[in-house]
Amino acid sequence: MPFADQDFIPVVLGTGLNAYGIARSLHEAFGVRTLALGRFPLPETSHSAIIEVRTSPKLDDEHLVAALTEVAAQYPGKKLLLLPTIEAYTNAVIRHRVELERSFIIPVVDSQLAQELVNKAEFYQTCARLGIDHPRSVIIDESGAQDAHLGENLPFTYPVILKPSDTELYPSLKFEGQKKIYLVSSPAEVRQTAQLIYAGGYTGDLILQEYLAGDERVMRVANTYSDHRGNTRFVSIAQIVLGEHNPKLVGNMNAVVTIDEPELAATLTRLLDSLGYVGAANFDIMFDRATQSNKLLELNVRQGAASYYATASGHNLPAQYVRDLIYGEELPYTVTTTPVLWRNAPLSVIRRFVPTPLRGLVKTGRRNRTAHTLWYRKDLNPKRIIANLKHELRTGRNVIANEKFRINK
Repeated sequence: MPFADQDFIPVVLGTGLNAYGIARSLHEAFGVRTLALGRFPLPETSHSAIIEVRTSPKLDDEHLVAALTEVAAQYPGKKLLLLPTIEAYTNAVIRHRVELERSFIIPVVDSQLAQELVNKAEFYQTCARLGIDHPRSVIIDESGAQDAHLGENLPFTYPVILKPSDTELYPSLKFEGQKKIYLVSSPAEVRQTAQLIYAGGYTGDLILQEYLAGDERVMRVANTYSDHRGNTRFVSIAQIVLGEHNPKLVGNMNAVVTIDEPELAATLTRLLDSLGYVGAANFDIMFDRATQSNKLLELNVRQGAASYYATASGHNLPAQYVRDLIYGEELPYTVTTTPVLWRNAPLSVIRRFVPTPLRGLVKTGRRNRTAHTLWYRKDLNPKRIIANLKHELRTGRNVIANEKFRINK
């Protein structure tokens, strides 16, 4: 369908897995095509009939606004739904929201609330204020990293997690020894690692945090949507059954199964409604076996890269944005409950590396449905099939190569 014939045009910022998941979900729900803008073409969105990709290596704030202004001029009077898929684009949209809102519908929180939630230190303060479980933490600034007694007398025991609070600045840096998070075993290692990070150009706060031991069994993810009035309307929680073990990619996932966790769903709803949150949110969660409670690690003010699992479970996440903001529908409160296996790696690799206690859950999910974001039967052609097969080979090799980093405790 030509863009000009659509009721609305989804404009996605990014060309990776999340971008294709959004495009597929919206094509399933409304039969529309999506326009994707990004710095580089990526295999996940290549050779597709449901997504048009436009790339420019210079998509910083200034060039991004210019590119979006050009899209708006190309489709005057058309409803344009703007959906960022990664932090850099999300933050750019938030910074330039006032001028972009003249042409685009933007289901993203305002800058003040985004700062409170995206900065991990401030997010934990918000959780504490609202009585939401989160890991015990100590905040370190750059001057504190020079303290000769840093890491001593902590309110929790070693090993501990050390990680940056600023998730926009830190990924933009490149230095030897850089990891997404660090598992450290002594005060001396805390001091050494903190100095390494600051020497690499980082200027924000660091977080020292209790280590919640365990493999995938303690790792969960959630995706939500809150309508334009600030009411949570959609919650989908999944158990990670095969995570990413490369230290530089921790937090990514290779397979999840949707689970029914009513108490956790109620907690997320209470948090978001208390804040008047609007738009999509993506949570990283860990189950603390010592306290038998779910603890919130992180909130991203966009949907997650694996969030097609929610659509696969029978409840289309991106369709919520459209029904709320384009068609003005009243959305029912929906929580996904049907176990479904979402995968981003070959089934043979998943079966081999999923922890034994989670294999029953995987079998249950498979019986209901197995879904892969990229394998969409309405969008397959020889070139795309080859690209998808290469993706399968690449992700399978990646899992096998990075098993050496697995921590089983």
